[in-house]
Amino acid sequence: MVEGLKLDELESDLLAEMFNIGVGKAADSLSRMVNQEVKLSVPSVEFRSIRDMADYLGGDSPICSISQNMRGSFDARSMLMFPEENSMEVVRQLMGNHLSDELVADMQEEALSEIGNIVLNACIGSIATTLDHKFDVDLPVFDQGKPMNLLSTATTTEDEGVLLIRINMELSECAVKGYLAFLLGPSSQDNLQKALKSMLEKFGS
Repeated sequence: MVEGLKLDELESDLLAEMFNIGVGKAADSLSRMVNQEVKLSVPSVEFRSIRDMADYLGGDSPICSISQNMRGSFDARSMLMFPEENSMEVVRQLMGNHLSDELVADMQEEALSEIGNIVLNACIGSIATTLDHKFDVDLPVFDQGKPMNLLSTATTTEDEGVLLIRINMELSECAVKGYLAFLLGPSSQDNLQKALKSMLEKFGS
C-alpha cells in the first residue's frame, strides 16, 4: 500500500466495482472484434509503489505496455501491460492462429494498441460515469522494455503510486495474464479518494 493513501472497505469496493464494469465492457467489445468469446476478470485492486510494481512485473523481464494519459479531477497515466512472451500469444489468438510468426510480430504494435485502447477507455469511461467526472484522454502509446524503465518513464515523481489491477484474459483456446496500472501522484491520490468519498455520500443520502 502506498504510504498516505488508505482506502476504507467501502471506498475499495467502489473502486473495484468501477473496474469490474469497465473490464466487462471491454470484454464485450473484444469478443465482437475477434468473433470469439473473450473473458476478462478483475481478481484484485491494490496500491503499490513504483519499485514494488516493477518487481511484481518480473524485474528485468521485458514487458509490452499500452499507455494513455488521463486528465481531469485527478490525473493518471493508465497502462495495460503484458509479459513480452504473452503479448505475442494475445495477438495470435485475437488476430488468428493461421498467421505466421513474422506477420504476428509485424502486427504486434498495432493489435496491442487497439486492445489497449479498448480496455483502457472502457475503464476510464466507467470511472468517469460512476464518479460523474470528465477526463481528457490522450491517444494510446505502445512501448516495450523492462518494467522499471517503462514505469519510470511514465511518472513525474518517485512519490507516485500505482493502482494495480490484475487481469486474467481467457479466450477460446488460451488464457494469459495482463496487468492494468494507473499511476497517480500524491495530489491525484488525494483527489481520487475525495471523489470516492463524495460518491459514497451520494449513495448513502
